[in-house]
Amino acid sequence: MALRTDLKQKMISEINGDKSYISVEIELQYQPDLIHLLKKEIKYEGQRFYYNSKNHQLEMCGIGYVLQARYSHLKYDETYEYWQNVKEQLEKRVFHGGQHHLKFFGGFQFSEHALTNEWKDYGMSHFVLPKFLVTIEDNTCYVTYTEQSKHFDINEMDEFLNQLESNKIVMEEKEQEIMSNKDIQSEEWKDLVTKVVNLMNDSVALQKVVLSRRRNIIFKNKIDIEDALQRSLNINESSYLILFESGSSQFISQTPEQLCQIDNGKLYTNAIAGTILRTHDEQENQKLKETLLNDSKNLFEHRYVVDSIIHDIQSFTKNLNYEKKPTILTNTHLYHLYTNIQADLLSENVLEIVNQLHPTPALGGFPKLEAIKFIENEEFGTRGFYGAPIGYMDLDNNGEFVVSIRSMLVKDNMATLYSGCGVVKDSNADSEFEETDLKFKPMLKALGVM
Repeated sequence: MALRTDLKQKMISEINGDKSYISVEIELQYQPDLIHLLKKEIKYEGQRFYYNSKNHQLEMCGIGYVLQARYSHLKYDETYEYWQNVKEQLEKRVFHGGQHHLKFFGGFQFSEHALTNEWKDYGMSHFVLPKFLVTIEDNTCYVTYTEQSKHFDINEMDEFLNQLESNKIVMEEKEQEIMSNKDIQSEEWKDLVTKVVNLMNDSVALQKVVLSRRRNIIFKNKIDIEDALQRSLNINESSYLILFESGSSQFISQTPEQLCQIDNGKLYTNAIAGTILRTHDEQENQKLKETLLNDSKNLFEHRYVVDSIIHDIQSFTKNLNYEKKPTILTNTHLYHLYTNIQADLLSENVLEIVNQLHPTPALGGFPKLEAIKFIENEEFGTRGFYGAPIGYMDLDNNGEFVVSIRSMLVKDNMATLYSGCGVVKDSNADSEFEETDLKFKPMLKALGVM
């Protein structure tokens, strides 16, 4: 669908070009398949992202990076200021009746423990501004084209629109030959769980630690990341689905956990902690849910998370509301304890809020500083984006960030899968190992391994 001649002329006549960047947006009369778009725009591999919200009301795909804010340290304030400066230098034009949908997308590594080789493509903090952004929101599709003023070419948008409407690529699932599929340091991990439990029983200084572990899968051929995303979509989990590429690295997360959403001065967040396996027997599932709602270990763990979030947000919110008893969040394989939390914000800085909330005890532990110190000193390997905040900010200081669990880092033919669990004083190493095994399932399914 090429731009109509009159619309193209209108765009050209209305653009001043007196700022450093230009961003124009149109509304489409159809909804393209964004996974197919990723497949067609393979020339931009390494500079693409994909985001699908938990309720599927927002799906977006970024193609090409006009700007990248990448730091070798965790830079929350600097990243926020960078985005504010970009907005001041941005000439934006909307050629439809609504708002401009441009997003600044990215994330922060879990902690500043180490910038190891496998995560070097991302840096500690990494945000990108897309050249092309396709947004499907509330069943309406928008295409946003952004470029430096000196390189802005409306014909480039024309070419992209033609590509968007071109025939779909037939996506055939190819059976991948697995060369290796093994857990990393599994026995050592169990020993570490036992060590944490013993520490907790000897002292009250540390009350909960979330320990993560990894699994490494090597295939004969390059992993098809678009196929992996499509499989994840087909599972239809009540989860966010995210792809974030940088250089030769591709990070995927199918996470049920939101860190926070900021919308018109309101903060929305939640606590998810406490897990039990879901079966195919609905009568049995009712019993399992009742068990989870009354299990002291899981309730104890969940209460830690709620209390920590409340403590972290009190200084910059008012009118705080949350349910005093958790409910059940349902996913395909698991049930979780869930508490919704809302408040009015006193700050406009989205990333200040992200920094305050991360990591919740669901991903770090309690007390927070002691738990993080233990993780950095004792856990095997670097988490990178596992359990870390990933999301976006928009032009109106709104945004949403998720906690990127149920995730993997893909490089060529190798995938490193991540999962974790909360360890408290009555935890059992074998049981916790089994729980983390369950949490590998979404990424194993995405890879077509199960």
